[in-house]
Amino acid sequence: MRGRTRLPAFPEQVVLENAAFALGLRPTSIHTVLVPVWRVEVRATVTEGQPYELIDRFVERGIAEGGFHCAGELASFLALEPALVRQALAFLIAIDHVRDDDGRLALTELGRRSLRDGTRYTVTRDDRRKLYFDGFQSRPLTAAHYRSATVSFVSADEAVPRRRGGAPAPRLMPRAFRPGAVTELAGHPHRARFNLPAGIDDPECVGVPECVHLPAYAVRAVEDDGRVRHLVYTRAHGGEHDPDLSAACEGTPEFETALWAEESRAAGRLAERIERWLSTKELGQYRPVRDPHGAWRVTLPPNRFREGGAVELADVGSYRVLGGPFFQLWCADRDTRAWALVERLDSYVGARLRHDPVDIRMRIDALCRQLELGPVGMETLCRAADQAGKETLAQRLRWARSVESKDADRKVT
Repeated sequence: MRGRTRLPAFPEQVVLENAAFALGLRPTSIHTVLVPVWRVEVRATVTEGQPYELIDRFVERGIAEGGFHCAGELASFLALEPALVRQALAFLIAIDHVRDDDGRLALTELGRRSLRDGTRYTVTRDDRRKLYFDGFQSRPLTAAHYRSATVSFVSADEAVPRRRGGAPAPRLMPRAFRPGAVTELAGHPHRARFNLPAGIDDPECVGVPECVHLPAYAVRAVEDDGRVRHLVYTRAHGGEHDPDLSAACEGTPEFETALWAEESRAAGRLAERIERWLSTKELGQYRPVRDPHGAWRVTLPPNRFREGGAVELADVGSYRVLGGPFFQLWCADRDTRAWALVERLDSYVGARLRHDPVDIRMRIDALCRQLELGPVGMETLCRAADQAGKETLAQRLRWARSVESKDADRKVT
């Protein structure tokens, strides 16, 4: 739909929490951007690899290892209906795995290679496909960006995402596409990571590369040593940063300058903007405070974090974004922050169909850092979940604890 851009399907505060408490950085602003991407149509001879069908593999082994050279011999040896073997042979001949020389069957070079690698290769000549490269360094995008169900690119004539207040967010301009990038990608050893088939021979660009744009969040952050970082978050990677795209953008001065300009533009009179936000939530008696690193925080008493109120228990430690800059909602009471941990864990576990003990432990550690609770044991969390009446959470935590214990025992033995 024109006028709308499909932004990452997760809140901005999730991005900030990842940067701050998973990566250990100090985020200073978050922005909606359109990252330029080159979409390149490539024509080539392509080799695809797929798992063997069981019968196809045994037919090829019968020819290569058993020395059988006709359909009747293969059918008798494999104890299969002759018609089924003939059907399999017709398919293998069609994909150039088997050749029939006047009734004598033999494997082709492609068939022998496939059998050796345990992968059924097929070759398509004059194959055409679209490949994606970032618009700054012409580095290939990873396979996650090819999932059309979760990732959508924006063409040059579509509307840009908008800041709060309606002003358009910056559209970043690409550098010229580097033609050698296609040849480099064709020879890349980590093929699956970049959505590549088993082989690309004689690649040739068709037409002119098209510049499209990828909606993303960009976070400007600072490391402990003062180094400025620029992280990119897209739908392809959920609430975690995209390391490859971040690296391409971080090495581009115009990207870094654009984010610095956006941060400077939006940071003016931030304290007044926070106070206006508090007034709209009937929290006008509280004032924002800036820490030594420049981050803003609003501290509220425990009774302000209540269900159905302007802020809820799960909001303790969370961020509120005001068009780029942001502030953190806080509570000085440790017990309130501890109950907020249980509330946040309950939401996290309940939102997932599958659970990984390592993932749960990492989430617990990140939330403990966010809420400044220090290390919290799994048994303590189980008791707290029971006390809060969160039975499903308590069960999941006990399961994760038992898996952790078994893993620890195996390491010891």
